[in-house]
Amino acid sequence: MSKPIAIKQLPLPNTSDRQRGLLRLGLIEFCSQALSKDGSLLPLLRGEAAQFLGPEAPLSWPYWRDRVTTDWTQQDGALGRLIADLALTPAETFLLTLAGEVETTHLINLVLGELQAPNRSSRPFVHLGVALTDALYPSTFRTAQDVSRSPLVRSGILSIDGDGPVPLRVLGVHPSFWSILNGDPWGWPECRLRPPADAHLLPRELREEIPKLVELLTDGEMKGILIRGNPGSGRTALAGELAHALGLTAIEIPVSSWERHPVLGQACRYADWLPVLQPSLGPGEIWRPEFGRAPIPVAVLLGNDGAVETDDFLELVTDVPNEAQRIQLWKQSLDDSALAAEVAASALLSGRVIERVATNARLLAKRENRPLNRHHLAEARRSLGAERLRLLSQPVESRVEREALVVPPSTGARLDDLILRARRRESLWAGLGTTLRSTPNPGVRALFVGESGTGKTLAASYVATTMGAPLYRVDLSAVMNKYIGESEKNLSALLDLAAANDVVLLFDEADSLFGHRTGGKETGERYANMLTNFLLSRIEHHPGIVLLTSNSRERIDTAFTRRIDFIIELPLPGYQERLALWRSHLGDRGPGEEVYRELASYCDFAGGQLRNVVIAAAARAQNRSISGQDLLHGLRGEYGKIGRALPEKLASIGRR
Repeated sequence: MSKPIAIKQLPLPNTSDRQRGLLRLGLIEFCSQALSKDGSLLPLLRGEAAQFLGPEAPLSWPYWRDRVTTDWTQQDGALGRLIADLALTPAETFLLTLAGEVETTHLINLVLGELQAPNRSSRPFVHLGVALTDALYPSTFRTAQDVSRSPLVRSGILSIDGDGPVPLRVLGVHPSFWSILNGDPWGWPECRLRPPADAHLLPRELREEIPKLVELLTDGEMKGILIRGNPGSGRTALAGELAHALGLTAIEIPVSSWERHPVLGQACRYADWLPVLQPSLGPGEIWRPEFGRAPIPVAVLLGNDGAVETDDFLELVTDVPNEAQRIQLWKQSLDDSALAAEVAASALLSGRVIERVATNARLLAKRENRPLNRHHLAEARRSLGAERLRLLSQPVESRVEREALVVPPSTGARLDDLILRARRRESLWAGLGTTLRSTPNPGVRALFVGESGTGKTLAASYVATTMGAPLYRVDLSAVMNKYIGESEKNLSALLDLAAANDVVLLFDEADSLFGHRTGGKETGERYANMLTNFLLSRIEHHPGIVLLTSNSRERIDTAFTRRIDFIIELPLPGYQERLALWRSHLGDRGPGEEVYRELASYCDFAGGQLRNVVIAAAARAQNRSISGQDLLHGLRGEYGKIGRALPEKLASIGRR
């Protein structure tokens, strides 16, 4: 007979394996006493115990209970950290292991079914937990109230679920939490792990802040960090880089999951995660989170509105990189220095957005088999963030070059001034006085005033085309909401998305939103005034380009007029403008200069009405040249729409 292996020569398994093996031996010991016969399940339990404790280890409950108790301070892994944090006893740890292994192994479910017969619940009742620990660890849990007072229950890790008397309730632990304690931090339902990436896309100033933030969080001077910014501004990348510097992995957690599972904070500690929360807050809203059970740093991502009521949190604001950094990012993405400098000056985009635009633009150029140019970049920007922007606004797809815009020279000069200001909106503050340098704002606001059809939307498209930026018309029906506070929330979300993608926003018929405030005391009037005040404030501080249109500047609230950088009149066209419009609209298919001069002399239509005439004439002409008779047909229809008779001087064009 071979000599037995000395106990002291056997290595001690890690904390997780020995607790899982110990559970099985304990169940074997208890079942041997509680059940009338040694059923077929116990040999299976012995086999699993040997897998955890080692094939050469004696499968003796008294031996392992005494040895583990003697070496109780020798803990490792996530489960060992939990034992040390909560100062758990061997009996408490056994109870936790029992509840956890139910979520892992079918065999444990079968054994519990036998022990709790005739009730075949696969989760342990509190009374079974008390009986097990009392039999295996005498003088520990004697009543259900003893279990309720355990630090496992008080911390929220071990739950007592159900109604009725406490002994008949069941013990539970979240299966994902149990996986974490056993060294398998695969994740958490509804949450997403974010490995560090894109740190080079962050502004240099933010990257330089990270070592100091790590020091403050490590020393316990701060509990967490609030990161404000627009979507795509690098908030998530900053949180990921901060997590990496702390030796953690960032995990994005929905606020609903955080509030529904208080144990998530504990899970983050033992999985070495940095929880990243992003509450959706509107203007004036306050979030009061519970961080008491999260013994780890927390990162909260916010937009420009709302507040978080918590102590010992530092607030940072993510912004787009400065122009020099943007040029470098564009160079890395485009490998074209001239194009990089051009787009960096006009587009205030974050590093992450720059990378996405450049990638899409390269794909567009490759598809067309042409060298990459500014048109590919403009097209790539149109598709960026379109899905979310379309919820509250509509894209204006028209690309309008300068020759397509027929306006008086004075109006054209003012539009050029607006475009120049928009292109230099970031750099123009350099070298100015301290008063201006202390309040820089890259936002540009312009009001286009003119009667219907004078080309206000066309002018907006021209500005956006020249800037290479997408143009979105605000959908007031989607923005305005009957519930108080929702309209502000919608407008805030729209402005944040517009800033993130540096799109041009167009508020058509702006007097419906920015009209005169009243002195009325009715609830509706007071709310309308509050909404106007909110809009005035947000648009004044919006970093992008906002264009508004109105039929009359008198309809716009004077408080907003003071905040507008440009008011550009688009008057009804005069003779020269009408002549140019007829030429521009009819192109190569028109009847000639003599007809154009006659139309410009006697037809006082604005550009929008003139467009309708040409379209009607083109439909009648089909694929042939457009004759005077075709135009006369279109003129009669348009004059009829406005209730006016066709001028007699125009009847003669039908003979040409």
